[in-house]
Formats: sequence, structure tokens, C-alpha cells
Amino acid sequence: MSQTDLFLVAPASARAAFPVLGVLWWVRDRAERSAAAGLDTVGIDTYHAVGTARRTSHVGKAAAAELLLAGLIRFRDDGMTEVTDRAEESAAAPGHPVPATLLAPLQRQGEPFPLSRLYGESGYKRRRDASLRAEDLEVPRWSLRTRDSIAGAACVTLLLFTLWASVQLVLLRQEYWTGGVGPIVGGAWCCLVLWAFMAVPLVRLVGRCRPRRRDRFAAYCRRLPAHPAERALSTEERDRLDRSWTWRSAYERAKDEESWVDSGGGF
Repeated sequence: MSQTDLFLVAPASARAAFPVLGVLWWVRDRAERSAAAGLDTVGIDTYHAVGTARRTSHVGKAAAAELLLAGLIRFRDDGMTEVTDRAEESAAAPGHPVPATLLAPLQRQGEPFPLSRLYGESGYKRRRDASLRAEDLEVPRWSLRTRDSIAGAACVTLLLFTLWASVQLVLLRQEYWTGGVGPIVGGAWCCLVLWAFMAVPLVRLVGRCRPRRRDRFAAYCRRLPAHPAERALSTEERDRLDRSWTWRSAYERAKDEESWVDSGGGF
């Protein structure tokens, strides 16, 4: 088979691969649509639903609401959070690992502590994420952390095709192999540049145009009511929780005002 014939094989193979990937996407989409119809019968953890429907950071807010209702913490008017005496009783310990993960750093502080500082608290995010990953294992098909393998296969196909084409156009030409080391190095450089020029726009085009995997689990969680503890808060309790969640020191507020003035009062 001549070099020209070989060069024609790669586009034909790529054209055959993408319809196959399209069929696989359609089969997977039908399977997930069928499975999503039974989500009402699946016992979804309330914190897992919050982290899926909203940002993961909102999990801590729901946990704080549960601790507040249980009388384990209280919010001061200045936005600080403090642990109550009841939190020291073993019988009052949270039964769910997520609020327990939130309560632990507050107890270690030993003094009023704003919820906005939790992300600087060593271990909190790690333990919270570990708990959410454990819930992911209960619904692996619907996990937000499941990667779209079909999209990855499409990108890899394009990368291999463009690499093969650049090698055919540059490095397999006879003059690069008969002129010594210099031409070989120059040819390899030209091959990499040509590969980048072909691969980058094609991969970006596929990334924009390909049908994306529908996250039906996230859509289902967004339709669920808010966390029970958040719904049970009074208006005053919700305001105090928000104040602690967005608390900033006087220095940070001053820096924000300085940045606002320096930017001309706008962003």
C-alpha cells in the first residue's frame, strides 16, 4: 500500500469511529433516561442531594442548620458561631457524618468561630468530601464525578488522527532521514507544530458541538425541596446563619472597600 493510500485510511477510520461513538452516546442516554424514571424509589441522602443540586459548600450550611436546631451551636449577633454545653453530651452527638464533621472543628476552636473560616480549617473539607464520595458509591451511575468516557474517546480519536497525519506529512518524507541529525530534529519540530495546528481547533470544535451527557441526577436533586433543617429555620435564625456564613473581618472589609474605590466604584 502506497503512502497516499495510507494517508486516505486515517480520515476514513476517523469518519467510521465518530458514528460508532454517536450510537454509544445514544444507547447510554436511553439507558440513563430509563434509570432516571426510578429515582423516586432511591434513598438519596439529603446532604448528597444538596451537594449535587447546589455547590458543595452549601452542604456545610445545611449541616449548620441541623446543628442549630439540635441546640449544639448558636449564632451571635456579630456573626460568630459558638458551641453550646449540650454539644459535650455524647447522647447529643449528630448521627450523620456531615454535621459531625462540621461540629468537630468548632469544638476544637474552643472559642467563637465564624462559619466563613471553615475552609481554612484543616481536615474539614477533606472529611466532608470523603463523606460525599461515600454517598456517590450508592448511586454510581448518577455521580457528578463520573466522567464522560465517550467525549474522552472522541478527543483521543482526533488526537491520534492528527498525530498520524502530521507524521505522514512530515517525518515519513525521505529527505528528513537522509540528511543527518539536523533535518530529523527540524522535521520532528515541524511535526509537533503541524499536529498542534490541526489538533487544537478540531478538539475545540468537538468540545463545542458534541452532545453533552445529561446529568439527570442533578436535575432530579434540583427539583427536591430544600434540606429539612434549612426549611425549619425561622427568619431570624436564617439571617444569623447567613451572617456567620458570610462573616468577614474588619481588615477584609477595609480591603474590599479599598479595591472598590481603586477600581472606580465598579468592576
